[in-house]
Amino acid sequence: MKMRNKATVVVAATAALGLALSGCQQDNKDSKGVDSDKANEEISGLPSVDYQKAGYDEIADGGTLTYPMTEIPASLNYYHADGAHVDNNNIYGTSLGRPVKIKDDGSWEVDKNYAESVEIASEDPLVIDVKLNKDAVWEDGTPIDVEDYKAFWQTRDGKHDEYEVASTKGYEDIESIEAGDDKHNVKVTFKTPNIDWPNYIGASVPNEITEDPDTFNKDYAKKVLPSNGPFKAEKVDNKSGVITMVKNDKWWGQEPKLDKVIFKVVSQAQQAQAYANKEIDLVDIGTDGDSYETAGKREDGEIYKSQGMQWTHVTMNAEKGALKEQEVRDAVGHAINREAIAQAAIGPVEAPVTLVNNVTFMPGQDGYQDNTEGSLDFDPEAAKKILDDAGWKAGDDGIRAKDGEKLKFNIVVPADTASNAQRAEQIMKDLNEIGFKIKIETVPVAAYFADHVLNGNFDMATFTWEGTAFPISSGSNLFYPAESEQNHSKISSDAIGEKFKAATKTLDPAESKKLANEGDAEVLKLKPLIPFYPTPYVWGVKNDIMNLGPRQLETPDWTSIGFKK
Repeated sequence: MKMRNKATVVVAATAALGLALSGCQQDNKDSKGVDSDKANEEISGLPSVDYQKAGYDEIADGGTLTYPMTEIPASLNYYHADGAHVDNNNIYGTSLGRPVKIKDDGSWEVDKNYAESVEIASEDPLVIDVKLNKDAVWEDGTPIDVEDYKAFWQTRDGKHDEYEVASTKGYEDIESIEAGDDKHNVKVTFKTPNIDWPNYIGASVPNEITEDPDTFNKDYAKKVLPSNGPFKAEKVDNKSGVITMVKNDKWWGQEPKLDKVIFKVVSQAQQAQAYANKEIDLVDIGTDGDSYETAGKREDGEIYKSQGMQWTHVTMNAEKGALKEQEVRDAVGHAINREAIAQAAIGPVEAPVTLVNNVTFMPGQDGYQDNTEGSLDFDPEAAKKILDDAGWKAGDDGIRAKDGEKLKFNIVVPADTASNAQRAEQIMKDLNEIGFKIKIETVPVAAYFADHVLNGNFDMATFTWEGTAFPISSGSNLFYPAESEQNHSKISSDAIGEKFKAATKTLDPAESKKLANEGDAEVLKLKPLIPFYPTPYVWGVKNDIMNLGPRQLETPDWTSIGFKK
């Protein structure tokens, strides 16, 4: 699943993780319950995109846009295991593109900047014929051709472990990539069909980088990947936390209106105030009520809302002690008051409140249905009974134990990030009330993912995943196999794998969604994580900025983003 708006465009084959703001915490007794059916209808009523639209000629030439980011990611190689991060996704939206872009309804179309055509040449075997735009080049002027496609695929084909990639999903289904009539004609042959094939027919890194594992793994940890889009990196200033993107002088498409896009590190806790102070030009408010109020005070700004693809959760590391037990995870599912968390988070930004009951499709996305079967209903008494029956008995100190082991865990949270801390506080409160001993471990933001989540150095962690337009093949990477780089719980099941493999192999969209939902139900039965709420996109944007704002799936066109004349 999971990563944010993709500008001219990286169609992610992996999920992006990130932090997200939330509002004030609410006690269980204050929860009035969530009418999910009503909320789902309301969420479907939100627009899929919400921003000021303007034609290219209505936008002024020039200008600098300042875009906030929470941190410079551990690796600036978006395709490295340490680089699948929301901030990277935003950065590369300005500078990387592929043959397919996403429309506002979630369907795809050919991006003529990169390809003349994309067609199915054969269904058995599945063969995709891509005719590249012969004008398309990397930022050094080197043509984009079949060699780039072949080398990019081979980094993630599942056969080359020396490449530290975030995911091999989809690419491992490809049998070969070969030239057709010339080096600009790419023929992609799949050994097994893949319903999400449009997600895997691009090359976002030149072959000079992908042909060498050391170059791929190490050389772009601290520098931005070469551009094939309208902007390129001018400078990465790690000390001040600024990445400056400027016009790509080798760009062959429509000239971008902006001169520069500056990505500036601002802690999430400070972003709304920085926006109100006119230090940044937009802010992703998330669900923080105080930030919503602060951002709304900017006299030359507007608030926009759209359906979203972000969803929050708590992941349990099932390699750690009692969390290996299904019964313990089942008890956690009933013990946490998800409704209280959702209402406290979403209510303050005046958006529909609902719960995530599907970890493949998001509310508002075609294919979404409730797959929890009541297993995540808030029922502390049921949770206590599950633990009692499994032999976890409360001791004199109130903490449950079995065979000398206590139900004691830490929830790791990043400093200065309200959402994670507040969700963790509610989780701690709920679990402690049924006999757990939960403590919150606060770590620096820069260390949260790099040193804890990505390294399995946690018991529980709560953060945000963000979905894609191609959730069936890429989303399953979060849950299968157990050793997947993005499966931070480190558990899975054959049933999950079989269902998602079948869903991926069929080229029938309806059958694919049916099978994917069956696999999704198996994930929710296993409970590697507990999903909470989907987050609508709520942004504050300077009111003279055109064509930039929240959007559920649509690919932004960074050549037409700029300031009103």
